[in-house]
Amino acid sequence: MPWADQLARVKIEPNGFSAWAIALGIFAASVALHLLVCSYLTTVEFITFWPAIILATFICGWRQGVAILVLSTVTGWYFFLEPRNSFAIDDKATLGAIIGFSILGGVTVTLVAALREALNRLEAAKTMQETLFAELQHRVANNLQLAVALLRVARHNLRDPAAAVETLNTAEGRIMAMARMHRHLIDGSAYENGLEPVLRELIGDAFRDLDVTVRLEVSAACELTLDQMAALSLLVNEAALNAAKHVFCKGLGSRFEVCLSEGAPGRLHLSIADDGPGISPEVEAASFGLGIMKAFAAQLGGSLAVGRNGGACLALDFDCARRRL
Repeated sequence: MPWADQLARVKIEPNGFSAWAIALGIFAASVALHLLVCSYLTTVEFITFWPAIILATFICGWRQGVAILVLSTVTGWYFFLEPRNSFAIDDKATLGAIIGFSILGGVTVTLVAALREALNRLEAAKTMQETLFAELQHRVANNLQLAVALLRVARHNLRDPAAAVETLNTAEGRIMAMARMHRHLIDGSAYENGLEPVLRELIGDAFRDLDVTVRLEVSAACELTLDQMAALSLLVNEAALNAAKHVFCKGLGSRFEVCLSEGAPGRLHLSIADDGPGISPEVEAASFGLGIMKAFAAQLGGSLAVGRNGGACLALDFDCARRRL
């Protein structure tokens, strides 16, 4: 119903003056209409009040709908039912008309209010779907750019077949990780319990057959957008894959830690650490994985810092979307 959708888009504060003013205006119009055609309404005294009740409820809210129902009942009873200009009830027909109108009016208010709520929820779901699709498209574009960068590195290594093969294998693994993440994005329930379960699953996959003690803490009091959660997931996944390859597979460490917490006001702090030999400046300059992680950090609007004090230590500060209520 296009007309219903357009009416549902009318934004009126339910408890504001405008809502009550509009509802009373609708009621006044229904009374005026009744007076204009009263000679034809001898057996249907309340008929002009039905549109008023429906419109007031749909446009202004259920409170206004109930108020118009009460006003309509009292007005019709006093002015339009016999004996007129009186609240006297002479026969059962008059009593039945009043009771029937009140009951059916209450049912009408309930149904119209439910319709209004359903349309509002559909509109909210549509808006959310559009937002998620836009974020997904943004994430696809970013990851395609990253895939191009991986292939460019492989092209530069073509003179060394072994290095080229290793780069291509690494690129394949990273692109497959992105594909798994996109499957998470398509699944609307992937992040319904927050970021931590997704990170735990990714880290578990990276250390599947390794004896690694994992400490994962997500204690930030800020809400993350889907795009931020995807970038964080891919960054942590890359760090876990790097640690598995260069530290844990070689028996150089056994502990991996990820912590996301509040930093400065309106900012979040991510730290990733292991107890391996650490990252030297020479390794940092040539590390393929670190380049990928820095790219994800840039997508989050921050810069990845590399610590030098025992083991690998990565830190990132970035803006949060909004604070949880």
